[in-house]
Amino acid sequence: MHADSWQAVQGWFLLFLPLNDNCAFFVACQQNYFIRIILSYPEVTPLLVHSGFSLQKQREKGLAVSRQQQIDVPGKPLEEGKGSSHDRLMRLLELFSSDGKNDWSVDEAAVELGLSASHTYRYFRTLSGAGYISAFTPGRYVLGPAIIALDRKMRTGDPMIQAARAVMNEMLSSGPDGCTAILCRYYREQVMCVHEEFKTRFAQEISYERGLPRPLYQGAASKAILAHLPLRQVKAYYEDVPAEFQRFHLGSNWTEVKQALRRLRSQQVVMTAGDLGHSAAGISAPIFDDKRVIGSISLVIPVAAASDQLKDRLAPVVAAAGHTMSRAMAELAAHSA
Repeated sequence: MHADSWQAVQGWFLLFLPLNDNCAFFVACQQNYFIRIILSYPEVTPLLVHSGFSLQKQREKGLAVSRQQQIDVPGKPLEEGKGSSHDRLMRLLELFSSDGKNDWSVDEAAVELGLSASHTYRYFRTLSGAGYISAFTPGRYVLGPAIIALDRKMRTGDPMIQAARAVMNEMLSSGPDGCTAILCRYYREQVMCVHEEFKTRFAQEISYERGLPRPLYQGAASKAILAHLPLRQVKAYYEDVPAEFQRFHLGSNWTEVKQALRRLRSQQVVMTAGDLGHSAAGISAPIFDDKRVIGSISLVIPVAAASDQLKDRLAPVVAAAGHTMSRAMAELAAHSA
C-alpha cells in the first residue's frame, strides 16, 4: 500500500498507512457507517477523515470505536494553537467537572461547546493522551487518573494546606467530639473546601465536602470570606441572587446587606447554625494574604453540642487560627517575592 493512496467509502476517506511488514485492515460497512479498525500493533494510528455529513449519536457506535482507538493511542503532539484554542481546551475539561453530567462523547461535547467535531476530537485526543480524561466505554469519556495525581500533589504540596494541618488539629483538640476542622479557599465567586481534619466524623445533612463549591452567602466559612470582599464585587454578586441573600439572613436589600457585612467584619469570627442543614453549626475566621481575603478556617460542630457557652469558648480559638494562617500566608508571600 502507498502512503498517498485514498479510497472513498460512502462519504469517508481512509488513508492506508505503510506498515512495513505489519498490516492494517480497514473494514467499512457502508450502510450503517460502521467502521472498525484492526491493527496488528497498537502504536500504529490510522487517519480517518470525515468528508461531509454530521453524525448522529444513534448511528455512531462503530465510529465511536474508531475514535476511541485514535484518541487513546498517543500520536504526534498537536500543533500549538492560538490562545482561543487553549481556552477551548479548558472549557472542554470543565465540562467534566459539572455536577449534572459525568461522561461525554466527542459529538456531545462539540454541540455543548459550539465547536466542530474535528476540533473537539483533537481536544479529546490531547486530554486523553495526558491522562486527564479516559474512556470507560467505547466513545464515552470521564475524568482520568491524571486528575487524581494532581489532587494528591495538592494535598501533599500546597503550602496553605501544609501550614494549616497543625493549626486545624489544635482547633480540634479544643472542641467536643464530632468536630471537623475545614480549610476553604475563595474560588471563582464560590468557596471550596480544600482540606479537612477530624477525629470522629459525624453525619451531616449538608457539608462543606472537599472539592464541592459552595455559594458565598451560605454557611460561616463562606460568609467569613464574603464580608471581606470589595463591596463593588459583592454588589454585582448580590444583584444576581438577592433572594438567596435574604434567605440566609444577609438582608432584603443592598443597604441591609452592607450593614450585615459591616457587622460580620467587626466580629472576630462568623457563627452560623442551620445554614447547611439542621445538624451542624459553624465557627469561621477569614484568612488573608496581606490585605486580600483568600479563604477561611473553620470548626464545624454538631448543632446539639453547640451551646452558647461552647461557642463563646471556641470563638477565640478559631480567631487565633485565622490570625496564625494569615501570618503564615504573608510569610510565604514575602519569601516568594
